[in-house]
Amino acid sequence: MSGTLDAAMIFGFLSFLHFWGGAAIGAGIAGRRVPPILWGLLIGATPLYFGIERGLALREWGWLIWQLAVLVVSALLVATRLPRLRAAFLTRGMNTLIVGTFLMAVGGVLGAWFFRQGSEFLSLLAGGIAFLFGSIWFGAGIKQLRGK
Repeated sequence: MSGTLDAAMIFGFLSFLHFWGGAAIGAGIAGRRVPPILWGLLIGATPLYFGIERGLALREWGWLIWQLAVLVVSALLVATRLPRLRAAFLTRGMNTLIVGTFLMAVGGVLGAWFFRQGSEFLSLLAGGIAFLFGSIWFGAGIKQLRGK
């Protein structure tokens, strides 16, 4: 990822995550609801790691500025100007999807932590179970959003 074109492709892809994360943050702020804000931070702010890492390693901070700009602009647009998109993030099915996402994230972190501690069995058990229930919960949210 040292070339300019490579970086543009990676950060272009990450912009999609920043856009959706920022949109959820903006909807949560406008609707005064915490779950969309937390979900937006998970989805939109976690990939900031790549911009920070690139800035520290190569002293190129432009990509981090780009990432922050996409995150903040999408949050502001959804909070102030895009009521239909804001409403989509505040529906009942979206809350179920948010809980599922967090359970999957917890499963991934638990699995990695137990694996790092040297227990492959606990890694598969705890991480797998949390991820499994999270994905089921996530799927239920998708089903609610589709209206079936």
